[in-house]
Amino acid sequence: MSVDITPYISKLSEIFNASDALYLKSQNSYLTTAGEAFSCTGCLDNCCTTVFYHYTLIEYFYLAEGLSQIMDPEMAETIAERSQAYFMEIVRNPFKTDSLRIMCPLNFDGKCVVYQNRPLICRVHGVPSSLSQPGKAVQRWDGCKKFVELHGGKDFPVVIDRTPFYAQIAALEGQLRKEMVFFQKYRKTIAEMVIDFIKDEPFLSNTPAQPTCPGACQKKGI
Repeated sequence: MSVDITPYISKLSEIFNASDALYLKSQNSYLTTAGEAFSCTGCLDNCCTTVFYHYTLIEYFYLAEGLSQIMDPEMAETIAERSQAYFMEIVRNPFKTDSLRIMCPLNFDGKCVVYQNRPLICRVHGVPSSLSQPGKAVQRWDGCKKFVELHGGKDFPVVIDRTPFYAQIAALEGQLRKEMVFFQKYRKTIAEMVIDFIKDEPFLSNTPAQPTCPGACQKKGI
C-alpha cells in the first residue's frame, strides 16, 4: 500500500514553524549583559552530544526529506560511517545513554546539515520549558547548562510549553499510523534513523525522497 506522506510533512512543518517562533521569542527574552539574545554560540557543552530518542514515524520522514537533499558524496559517506559508529556505541552501553556524550552524526563544524528538518526536541532544547501529560506531574526543565549558568535562579519570563506541540504531533502521528497500518512502538536515535534511511532509499538523489516506513513496515509489505 502506497501512502502519500506529503500532507503529513506539510502539517508537521507548520507545527515546527510555530515551535521555532516560540523558541525565538524565548531567546529574545533572555539577554546577556551585552544586551544580546541567548544563543548557543561559544557553548562547550554541545547539546548535539546528548543521546536523544525520537518516537514518531512522521519525524523520521521529515528528517529523511532533509537527508535526501544532501548531494555531497563525501558528506553522505561520513554521515553513514558516523551513524554506524554512534549506533555501535549505544549497543555497547545500553544502560548508560543518559551519561554518554556522542556527537550527532549530522553535526558538521558545529552546524546541523539538516537543520530545517531536525526533530522537535532539537528545536526546543536549551531554554526553560514544560510538558504536561495526563496522569503525570508536570515536567519542567530550567534549560541547558549554559542557560542555567547565565540565567539560573531568576524568574523565567517565557517558558516554552511543549505540550501543544507534542499533542499536535501525536495526533498527526496517529493519523499516519492508521493510514499505514503501523501500530508498533518507535524509539530511535538520529543515528538509527539515518541507518533506516540508507536502507530505505538511495542516500544521494536528484529528487526528494518519498521514504517508505522503516523496519517492521517493510516486513508487512507496506
